[in-house]
Amino acid sequence: MADYVIKSWNADDQPIQGTDSFIKIEGRASGLLSWLLGLLEISPTVTLHVSADKISFEEGSLGGSVHYRTPLENVCSTYFGYTKPWKEALVIGVLVGLITFWLLFIPGIIAGLVYYYLKKTLTLGYTDKGGFAHAISFQRSVIEGLKIDEAEAGRVCAIMQRLVDVRRSGQSS
Repeated sequence: MADYVIKSWNADDQPIQGTDSFIKIEGRASGLLSWLLGLLEISPTVTLHVSADKISFEEGSLGGSVHYRTPLENVCSTYFGYTKPWKEALVIGVLVGLITFWLLFIPGIIAGLVYYYLKKTLTLGYTDKGGFAHAISFQRSVIEGLKIDEAEAGRVCAIMQRLVDVRRSGQSS
């Protein structure tokens, strides 16, 4: 599963204006090169659209793409979570600090903190009745400037689960 940065993030309890989607999340591959390729519309991307009757999950790369359309009644669970790369940040900080020890380890501390800040990864996804998990793992984007945290991912997960529950019960959303 590739890590992405979020290009756009829209989620609400009501359909997003002009669409039938309650949730519309779009991401691109992380990194400056991917951002430049995105300007040419050839960057690897991922999209998650959730409407009142289905979840559309699309993942594309330079080699092709895959599209999943899952009826909400076929969704078993929704989930979100995060990983914090504190071990990697510590190793980077110590190594850079040792290399630059004459500068009082300050570059190592800064490098470790920057790595931790940029590489914290949030995951949002769902599992279908076939047992296949579809997820977006994303990191903070410096270029797009969107700050999505665990609370926001949890809110989106709750909206998805509510839509699944409503669909299964046969009520209208």
